[in-house]
Amino acid sequence: MRTELQSLEGQKALFIATFEKYGTYRSKGVVGRSILLRDLKTQSGRWLADHTWINYTAGFDAAGEFIKGDLVQFTAWVKPYIKGYSGQRIEDRLKRNISLDYCLAYPRNVRKVEATICRKTGHTQINMEFNAGSMQMNMSGPKRRH
Repeated sequence: MRTELQSLEGQKALFIATFEKYGTYRSKGVVGRSILLRDLKTQSGRWLADHTWINYTAGFDAAGEFIKGDLVQFTAWVKPYIKGYSGQRIEDRLKRNISLDYCLAYPRNVRKVEATICRKTGHTQINMEFNAGSMQMNMSGPKRRH
């Protein structure tokens, strides 16, 4: 379980992660694109998870093509979900127990972030110059149709 994300459940936050690769998923007969991100952190640099899969949305498309190692900044909601196998096969149930975990949903305001590496320490310095107009966060929640 991603316990560090648990403290942000139900909240929208600004995240930074390292792009790893593109992927696909199947859900209810529909095939979609996804993105594997690693080293997920908050804007302040607090480590949250070693990796997470997130849906490939129009925001990622608008930010351009990513290559392995690119730093990605985005806003998203933290949501709980049930993971594991609940089907008929006992062997698979034992391998993939049902458990609660946390994921990122509704990613928005996606952009690549420039970073430099300090030659002395080897630490990464993230260059975060925000355009206030482009990074406004709507904290009212995701839009729902009634």
